[in-house]
Amino acid sequence: MKPTERDALLPADLTHASLTQRISALVLERRSPLGWWIAVLICAGLTLMFVLSLSVLFTVGIGIFGLNIPVAWGMPILNTIWWIGIAHAGTLISAVLLLTRQPWRAAINRFAEAMAMFAIVCAGLYPVIHLGRPQFFYYLLPYPDTMGLWPQWRSPLVWDFLAISTYLIFTASFLYMSLLPDLATLRDRARGWRAYFYAVLALGWNGSAAHWMRYEKTTMIFAALATPIVVTVTGIISLDLAVSIVPGYHFTIFPPYFVAGALFSGFSTVALLAVALRSLFKLHDLVTPTHLDYLGRMMLLFALIVSYAYTQEIFVAFYSGEDYYRTVYFDRWTGPYAPIWWSMIFCNVVLTQLLWFKRVRRSPMALLCLALTSNLGMWLERFQIVFTSTHADYMPSNWDTVWPTGWDWATYFGSLGLFGLLLLIFVKLMPLISMHDMRALIAKRQASEKSRDEASPGEASHE
Repeated sequence: MKPTERDALLPADLTHASLTQRISALVLERRSPLGWWIAVLICAGLTLMFVLSLSVLFTVGIGIFGLNIPVAWGMPILNTIWWIGIAHAGTLISAVLLLTRQPWRAAINRFAEAMAMFAIVCAGLYPVIHLGRPQFFYYLLPYPDTMGLWPQWRSPLVWDFLAISTYLIFTASFLYMSLLPDLATLRDRARGWRAYFYAVLALGWNGSAAHWMRYEKTTMIFAALATPIVVTVTGIISLDLAVSIVPGYHFTIFPPYFVAGALFSGFSTVALLAVALRSLFKLHDLVTPTHLDYLGRMMLLFALIVSYAYTQEIFVAFYSGEDYYRTVYFDRWTGPYAPIWWSMIFCNVVLTQLLWFKRVRRSPMALLCLALTSNLGMWLERFQIVFTSTHADYMPSNWDTVWPTGWDWATYFGSLGLFGLLLLIFVKLMPLISMHDMRALIAKRQASEKSRDEASPGEASHE
């Protein structure tokens, strides 16, 4: 990155002391803005709706959902894939951009990591919700019980459990490790019970050279492991579909296709949170239009990859010569779910072309709207994969059109409320922006300015 671009990421008058005071005050001193309280009330209401829907589900059974033959996988599996996709961009921002030393990650990596953590929590709930007998969820664990009944390793639900639990443990560990230096800062500045709270979480961090050396090594190891874990988790989720013989599922392109789609929806959510949080907490000078520009570029990149995957999927279906595969696409284009497919193309392919324009990428309102439509488009993509691929199978006697019920929507919107509530609580207990990463960026800028100042007299004397 050029020095001028690096400087555009930081206010000119930002120092270590002013940064620390400003970010820590959001947690320790400043009262929560009215918008935060309104968002908490809305998310809390949706979370209560989520609890209510789960209570009815565990009492009545999964018949309250729109699950029926032949659409035996409905909203629960759809939302599992969607939430896992959202989680992936947080890990990529924290890991890949760290390995490549991209300075623009410093202002957005913290809430991106939190987003990944809470999104994977929501994703992990849905496989349990989908079980007919959720009280026996421990059957998914790989343990040898006394009756010799091992888990069915050919069941995709077992794969999902292992993939999601591994990703959850990794994401939680990575987030906590990145918080350690900032927790120590809050510990030193807090008073009363908060000082004890952050002291326990800081684990005795004192900022010594030994601590920083171990911290750097550990974070680099986590970052190196992140990329294969992200690809593996999404690949396993895609294999839930690809290993079947259903025409709309049985594509070898699904693993990379799902990875690209996951990153597209994930970066869209990061852009959405960046615009919302910078406005809510008045962080316009820290999360700058340059950050929004880079997030828009990442959205455009993965939108183009997803668009290419759409064309390849259609090409393979028609090039294979299989009538069943061709019928799937004729049904998606003209059948009862046709509005879903065309809306998906409009959101993910057509609207995203606006991101070619720099003015659109740097406009908070335009980027917010595109982030919302992109997430909607990716949800519609999962819908058309799960529903339209199975509602008309090999036997016409089984054909049926199935739509989500009110309880499906209550559970889905309730999970959105749970995600939002966890994130809002997090930003009030933990620093919203990584202070130590931002301080490192300030130090680099000061060193660059010092080197330029030292070179200026020599250039003047030479002239």
